[in-house]
Amino acid sequence: MNATSAVARAVAIAVTRGDFVITAQELAELQAADGATSLGDVLQTIVECVKAHARPPTSGFNVGAAALGASGAVYLGVNVELNAVPLNHSIHAEQFALVTAMASDERKIVMISTTAAPCGHCRQFMNELRDASDLRCVMPSGSWTLAELLPHSFGPLDLLDETSASREGLLLEERSSNVRDGVTVWDMRACISGDSIPEDAVPRRVDEILESNASLRALAEQSHAAFAKAYAPYSKSPAGICARTSCGEEFTGWSLESAAYNPSMSPFQCLTARMVARGKDLASIEHVVLTELHGAPVKYECTVRLALAQVAPNARLIVVNYHDAQ
Repeated sequence: MNATSAVARAVAIAVTRGDFVITAQELAELQAADGATSLGDVLQTIVECVKAHARPPTSGFNVGAAALGASGAVYLGVNVELNAVPLNHSIHAEQFALVTAMASDERKIVMISTTAAPCGHCRQFMNELRDASDLRCVMPSGSWTLAELLPHSFGPLDLLDETSASREGLLLEERSSNVRDGVTVWDMRACISGDSIPEDAVPRRVDEILESNASLRALAEQSHAAFAKAYAPYSKSPAGICARTSCGEEFTGWSLESAAYNPSMSPFQCLTARMVARGKDLASIEHVVLTELHGAPVKYECTVRLALAQVAPNARLIVVNYHDAQ
């Protein structure tokens, strides 16, 4: 088996496995298969193989990404567009790869390879990483650091001081929990095919609402866990989401912010990336729980509702808002 065939097989295994990850051992075996091939060349071959799994119904332009973690594992990404949904809901391959890394508990990315030069949107999004300026970006035309691709950048330290950034952590890093001890009361509103539960049904304690519904409780707990993973240092508006499909599988997503705001990812975008990695159709979503903070400067309910209306119009959406305990 030649080097290209070995890479194609490794990518196929990662996709079939549903994690979009080439392990450190698998990568070492790929490098050993052709000792003359540089790591950057291996990543470029990976990118060319994985881009076939992109879902770009609007642009028709397939993009692949492969992010090398400090652990030695490679995290795959592809671009995803949602048919009939505004373009700002699209997921860039680099973003997808970073979500894959985050879902795998990777703490640092040292190199990323892409089908073509990363767009400005992705350069800004990658600038959220610790030591982002040293991140090596590999593409068909060559290899540059992110600092060379994004000179005079605007980044986390323009909005956060070094102490805050170190304490709270940047993208992919371990952070203090978003779930404060004082947040114990939930205000639950349910939107089921556009109809809301009467206002006099809320607010109630979470245990009162979920005690008699084990299925809903399981979704709410997963959404709660995703909420705790959110990266929202700028707006202080963390959010998490969990969706259950018609096959009973559950997928989660969380909000990821950028210092420049616009390249930020919504919980639904992260959820989409996780479902695409598993080869799932968004139309299979049947139940969704979105968790966010009551009165937060940024709310995701309207965008989740918009996306669901197009990709899974019969899905039931339940919105859980955390309140400070009174």
